[in-house]
Amino acid sequence: MNRKIYVSLISIALFISTSGVDAKMTREAHSLYQEACRYEYKGDYNSAINVIQKALDINGEDAMLYTKIAGLYSDSGQYEKALGAYKKAAKLRPNDAFIYISIGNILQTMGDYENAYNSFIQAQQIYPEYKYNYLNIANIEYFRKNYASAIENYNTFLSAYPEHMEASENLGNVYFISGQSDKACDIYSAIYKKYPSAFKEYANYGMALYNTKQFNAAVPMLEKALSDSPEDEAIIAKLALSYQNIGEDEKALEQYEKVFKLNPKLIALKFDYANLLGNMNRNEEAIEQYKEYLKEFPNDADAYRNLGLVYKKTGDNYLALFNLEKSYSKDPSNIDTKKELALCYHKKQDYVNALKYYNMALSAEPENYELLANKALTLHAMNNYVSAIELYKQLIDKQYNERLKQNLIAASVAYGYNLYDKQDYGQAILYFEDAIDLNPQEASAYFGFAKANEKMGCTEIAYTNYQKAISIDPKNVEYTTAFNNFKNANKNFYSQPVNMTTNKEPEKAQKISGDVTYEKLIKAGDEAYKQQKYTDAIDNYTKAVIFMPQDKVTMLKIGNLYKLQGNNTKAISFYEKILALDPDNTDAYFNKGLVLANQKNYDSSIKCFEKVIQLSPDYPYAYYSIGLAYEQKGDVNKALEYYYLYTGLETNEQMLSIVKQKIKSLEG
Repeated sequence: MNRKIYVSLISIALFISTSGVDAKMTREAHSLYQEACRYEYKGDYNSAINVIQKALDINGEDAMLYTKIAGLYSDSGQYEKALGAYKKAAKLRPNDAFIYISIGNILQTMGDYENAYNSFIQAQQIYPEYKYNYLNIANIEYFRKNYASAIENYNTFLSAYPEHMEASENLGNVYFISGQSDKACDIYSAIYKKYPSAFKEYANYGMALYNTKQFNAAVPMLEKALSDSPEDEAIIAKLALSYQNIGEDEKALEQYEKVFKLNPKLIALKFDYANLLGNMNRNEEAIEQYKEYLKEFPNDADAYRNLGLVYKKTGDNYLALFNLEKSYSKDPSNIDTKKELALCYHKKQDYVNALKYYNMALSAEPENYELLANKALTLHAMNNYVSAIELYKQLIDKQYNERLKQNLIAASVAYGYNLYDKQDYGQAILYFEDAIDLNPQEASAYFGFAKANEKMGCTEIAYTNYQKAISIDPKNVEYTTAFNNFKNANKNFYSQPVNMTTNKEPEKAQKISGDVTYEKLIKAGDEAYKQQKYTDAIDNYTKAVIFMPQDKVTMLKIGNLYKLQGNNTKAISFYEKILALDPDNTDAYFNKGLVLANQKNYDSSIKCFEKVIQLSPDYPYAYYSIGLAYEQKGDVNKALEYYYLYTGLETNEQMLSIVKQKIKSLEG
């Protein structure tokens, strides 16, 4: 950066003229002094020096003569002699601030900033009211890179001389070079508005605007700077970057080509150049630029990631993964890299690694719908149907998506067949039923539902659903063959055609097959529940519900058993079946709320508990559960509100003691 410092050189003669001739100067010496001034006016410094030297031979103790000859030495470039003369003057007049300022100016010109600073500070101590000395100090501190001190002194000077353009520009430059681009922009903007024709700091102003991401404003400033310095690499580079950031790709490309022609070794700039080429679909060129950059900067995670993305765009999934993994190894915290790795592994059908990176990305963005959808697809592809189904349902509840709905149907059917193959016919029926609920025209779901019911001895339901599957997909040989086999196996049972109905119609008959009855199934389910054989209990209850589809009590048992097993999806599905039959069922709402709270879906759980209170205002545990949900959310005030309401309804002393202790802890 070109640092412009405007030194406040003080005309010593001016100050002398205001105080009269030194009292010790003789008439002859004074006459010589006047003669020297005439030589000085003509620019004849050597003659002027010789005359003042004669005066000093007469009046060797006169400070005014020493300051005069010092100034003449300074003007003629004889700085060492000038300093010697000023030092003699300072001995004769030790409290003259302007002598120290003159010494400081010469030392500054000589590049001795440390001693120049000390001289200016000495002047300030003698005459602190002299504001121009703050400009001298600011300039010196600027050169010494003591930017905080420079800023302080420039501001002090400008408080007295706010229109001083050079000081304002220097202050802007110090702000810029010290990394305070926002303040630099404020200063430059004010100067440019006041003095547009005199303004020269286009380069720094443009770069400061770039640094503060004001790219559109940076472009005209940098263009003006470039017209003054057409081969300034820094200006060309920043102009290229500014064009790039405002989407002027062709103009950016032109500037990149210009700057690399001037200096091919600007390797650091090749990263942004490669980004531009990639954005312009000049992929092979982009790859070469990234590679060249990475030779010099082999630990740049962003470069590896972007290189991987270009390879991904060209369809080279192997090299895309290689470079994305490199990027991840350099910077494991980057969420975008994890997302891209997940997508690439997903495309490669390496679902284990895809799931790993989806989970990593979701730990930082747990509500990212697209990530959750892709995770659900991955779980589905891994045949982890239960988790996939649960996630599909959560996503569809948040935001309906036809593609996800179709995947949910497919997962439900696939899991139904998976359970069927494991001879878990009761649970298979539930998943086939879910698929039918989502799409009443899903032939494969009716077929699976029929097969599972056949295995469970539910011949009428099996017959009806075989017919339904065939009516939807009459050309399916598997369906027709299975139905014919079924009819042959049960031809004594079916002597007459059965009217086709859906499995959703209530079943009147309580007898299933042989001596198996609804009551026996309920009894068997209850017995299995007592023995903690929860899967057997679910199977028996499920068989019973198939023939008594209005049985809300048994459905609640099934839901609670699934909740006990940690199968939240199936638990919620049964609570919702109950609520479809009985919208005011407080037990279904309460238990659904508990499952949602267990999933950390506190807002939805609170809505369930609030519905319980609306239906049954004296249901104490609903108040307690809302309080607990708000506490988990971090809303202490709402938690306390509901805990207090709970204590007004609860009669159990042990629970009251626990909740009162909780209230005390939250209030403390």
